[in-house]
Amino acid sequence: MKKNLYYRTVFKRSSMLQDGVLTLFLAFCSWPRLMIEVFTRKNLGERYFSFSTAMLIATVLALFPFVYFEILSRFRGAADFFLFATFFTTWYLYLAAFIYMCLQRRQEIKQLPSVYDLGRFSLSTGQIRPEIRNLSLSDTPVDLRTVETLVEPGVSAVIGLLLWAATQPIGLIILIASIFYALSYMAAYRQGDHFVMDKIDEMICNEELVNAFVEGRDSSETRGVSFYGRRPADPDTRRKLVDTFIDDDTVEAL
Repeated sequence: MKKNLYYRTVFKRSSMLQDGVLTLFLAFCSWPRLMIEVFTRKNLGERYFSFSTAMLIATVLALFPFVYFEILSRFRGAADFFLFATFFTTWYLYLAAFIYMCLQRRQEIKQLPSVYDLGRFSLSTGQIRPEIRNLSLSDTPVDLRTVETLVEPGVSAVIGLLLWAATQPIGLIILIASIFYALSYMAAYRQGDHFVMDKIDEMICNEELVNAFVEGRDSSETRGVSFYGRRPADPDTRRKLVDTFIDDDTVEAL
């Protein structure tokens, strides 16, 4: 598609800050998402799933209870081992399951078609488990967007709430991870929505720019496209000038 320089300068630049915030948010959500996705998905992309990052998460989770009880013992005296076991047995059970699933995901990646042979998208978020993906309500299959933004994190959130209600700290971690999981996919879908709308808006702007700039028509006659700025008085000059607003970056294949 031809690049509309007027659209990209006047309209699109207003979302740059918003897009930057979204990108930063998605980067911070990678850990919480990984804590859930290794359980709910398989065949993750080679560059999407990082085993080293997963092991870093596991290390932090493994050390946290000891650091917590060390701090607690400094204020309350010697820590109670029974109390430690009561609160953190499920924590280490989750940790063991997390490490096991990470090993499974790493093994799957080794068996997938090679990225370098164009057999696999390296940033794939993987395949959702069939029992979740094929979920239906009133005989109507749940769409993928709902599964990723509500169903997957919702199941994890319920598990987290139940564990937290049973005074298990890992429940709070799972609940927080579920919230970030849902928000991160909402942000990703929002980015996708705006990417498509940007392309549609630019296409409409290409088609209506002559009407808006050269002929000076109202936005009600140009599908909402308006021109902001002064226009040369001479129509011929405006017509010549409008040609410079479009950059044809089409590359011909040799």
